[in-house]
Amino acid sequence: MTEDFEAILQAGSEELAARTSARPAAVVRTRGDELRRRHRMATAVLAVALVAAVGGGTFAVTGHSRQAAAPEAVVSPTTPATSTDEPTVTPTAPSAAPDNPAATSPSPCRSLVVPQEVKDAVTQAYQRSQPELVHIAPVRGTFYYGECDGVFYAGTSFTPTADATENELVQLQDEGGAEKYFTKAKGSAWTFVAGDGFPRDPRGCAAIHEIPARLAALWGDCLARP
Repeated sequence: MTEDFEAILQAGSEELAARTSARPAAVVRTRGDELRRRHRMATAVLAVALVAAVGGGTFAVTGHSRQAAAPEAVVSPTTPATSTDEPTVTPTAPSAAPDNPAATSPSPCRSLVVPQEVKDAVTQAYQRSQPELVHIAPVRGTFYYGECDGVFYAGTSFTPTADATENELVQLQDEGGAEKYFTKAKGSAWTFVAGDGFPRDPRGCAAIHEIPARLAALWGDCLARP
């Protein structure tokens, strides 16, 4: 029994020594070459798999595109293009023509140089309104004449002439030579419409409703005579 145990122990020692002994150099080199070959093959397979995974061959190993990129503006004909932007609203400009042009665009007024026939016609218009005043004439330098919207306007004060009667002198003195105002529509005669009050309004003819304010401003409010 002892001999059998010793034989078994010796055989095991020899097998252990064979396994732990140094391998020859040729065996080591052969084993290293085999491992490097396997490594290169694994690396090649991994590279092919990586190229196939990146877009099915969209990019080559050099980094250049194999397929042209799709245009940015291409839209599928079956899918209408949509936009998330809010629609642009352009404000509508108000109409240049007002509903009532006469109310917003007043016609211009003009101050005119008065001819002698207008002075005579205006004097006759005042005489018709005051029949007792026959010998009168407009005071020099205070005659106003103009036109607005096709209507003519005049303003003047009167003084007695050399052959005036005593009654005429008294009446003109009572009135104090106040400014008188006249109008003439197209196709009609001159008409006396208003006169300054007593005392005279400091606004002059700007206070006379029958005289357009635009024309009164052109006349300096008829304040040339104190």
